[in-house]
Amino acid sequence: MSAYYATGGQAAAAQSTPAPVLVAFAGPAPQSRLTVAFRIFMVIPQLVVLWLLGIAAFVIAVIGWFGALFTGRLPVFAADFLTGYLHWLTRVYAYGLLLTDVYPPFSLADADYPVRVAVMPGELNRLAVLFRIFLLIPCQIVATVLEYGAFTVFQLVSWLIVLVKGQMPDTIHQALAAALRYYLRVLGFALMLTSAYPAELFGDPQAPGPWSPTSPYGQAPQGYGMPPEYGDPQAPGYGAQPAYGAQPAYGVQPGYAQPGGYVAGGEPAWRLILSAAARKLVVGFLVLGVLLGIVAGVIDAVTVGNSVSALTAAEEVSTDVQPTRTILDNYSTSVQACHGQLSCVTALDRRVASTLTTFAGQLRALQMPSHAVAANAALATAVSNTASVFARLGAATTASQYISEAQAANLQQSVDGINTAYTNLGTALSS
Repeated sequence: MSAYYATGGQAAAAQSTPAPVLVAFAGPAPQSRLTVAFRIFMVIPQLVVLWLLGIAAFVIAVIGWFGALFTGRLPVFAADFLTGYLHWLTRVYAYGLLLTDVYPPFSLADADYPVRVAVMPGELNRLAVLFRIFLLIPCQIVATVLEYGAFTVFQLVSWLIVLVKGQMPDTIHQALAAALRYYLRVLGFALMLTSAYPAELFGDPQAPGPWSPTSPYGQAPQGYGMPPEYGDPQAPGYGAQPAYGAQPAYGVQPGYAQPGGYVAGGEPAWRLILSAAARKLVVGFLVLGVLLGIVAGVIDAVTVGNSVSALTAAEEVSTDVQPTRTILDNYSTSVQACHGQLSCVTALDRRVASTLTTFAGQLRALQMPSHAVAANAALATAVSNTASVFARLGAATTASQYISEAQAANLQQSVDGINTAYTNLGTALSS
């Protein structure tokens, strides 16, 4: 069935402003502690399917964007699929957030479920479609902060509460419902299922606004829902598009929509009126989201900083080691060139000691990422120890003294220690 279909002229007159995404919530009800305990595992199959649907939704949204840009409305197939995707996502998120204990159906269609969504795709402003990404930035920032606050750390708290009590407290249920509804409104706006900018994070006003259902509480919002058939094929374009029919409802709604306050339990209501405590909790979500966002930003900055400093440190070590590598690689050849003259050999040893001492000082002066500090210190120590060995050899005045120092120092072992420490530092900087 198409999300677009014709309705009477009276409905068209009633719809004078853009219709937002509506979400109906039943109040909190008792939940099985067993399903609550394993909720994260139970929702995995749904998330896998939702991920696949999300890929398709992205492709269709891109195609729909071009269609909306040229025709001023989403193509019918795009409106149908994206509406179904929003139905599915709403139920899965509500189940995962413990807003209901009813397992979501594997269906794109609207369903008899404690949490339902209604959209009314219509004409779109082409300029707003063209700049949709930029228009999304403010509300997406709010939605991201809200997600950090409501759907991360706090979700663990609410899970523990429901696990212990067997039911979500009214205040938490209302606040999470408000957060989920705002997220869905942002998504609906992004998918061009509505031209109404996401609003009313803190719930609906007590008195119905201009877009609100004119029917009594508990009845479905006028103009929403899936049609019985696709409009008048003879009408221009999609047919007459004043509104979108009637949303199947659950009857009288004693829940959020009840005038006079929030009542737990009951069937889904299309209006979401928060208690003062729930509004404060939503503010808490925003504050917590900002704090967690700052923490995440700091962690990212540190991670990026460590990556940059590790790359820089590796380049500097590679440059500084070149003189040491050259003089050690050529040491045997240089000794042979002395033809057994002690003064020549000791002069060479003193040059090696000086080069190693310089390299050790450069290593200690380098700024290293925290995970490479120990490896850098070990290399600097190995280089300093080897420099001391060459310094003692360079101070020898007789052949016997030189041979004695060389045997006691185990020169090859010291050089091998430098090679090992250098390899370890390279491994630490690349990790």
